[in-house]
Amino acid sequence: MRKKVLLYLVICILISHSLFAQRNLFSETIPLRGHIDLEEKFSLAIKQKVFFIINQDLAGTTHEIATYEFLSNSPNVAYQMRLSPSFTTQLGEGVFAFRNTRGSSFSSGFAPIPFRLSVSSQSTESTITNEEFREIQKSIGIKVGSRSQESGTIFVTFPTPSEGFNMQAFSSGAYEASIAVEVLAD
Repeated sequence: MRKKVLLYLVICILISHSLFAQRNLFSETIPLRGHIDLEEKFSLAIKQKVFFIINQDLAGTTHEIATYEFLSNSPNVAYQMRLSPSFTTQLGEGVFAFRNTRGSSFSSGFAPIPFRLSVSSQSTESTITNEEFREIQKSIGIKVGSRSQESGTIFVTFPTPSEGFNMQAFSSGAYEASIAVEVLAD
């Protein structure tokens, strides 16, 4: 009986070995690759009606003029937003000011009306401003994983009477101002 069991066991081992024995007939690898495109978006939404009735009541007031949205999926790039005056007035280069459209910006009798810009980020709950009515530059983009994103609001603030808002110095007529908005990538 022992011989039969042993013989049966040897036969099972030989049969199972031949069933599970495999030899390699072919071997190759299939390379797979992928790519995520660089996505950089900046959008600026200007308030529909950015028109000011310039009078003494405007002194010291703040007004929302635009909102922005920023998104990037590049974790290795730093972004800066720069807001600067588009033209120069007699207040000097780089100073935000309304100029009277009747006279050239350097004519006497057509005093420019300065204003200050501020940028409020909803993502970081911070506000950047330049008290001297000059250009603003700020880093934008809050890192969320491998993305940078931010949304915010741009405001105009007129000076108070003690800062020089004097209606007697300003001529009647139409006034204009322009703000250059740039987003720079490092």
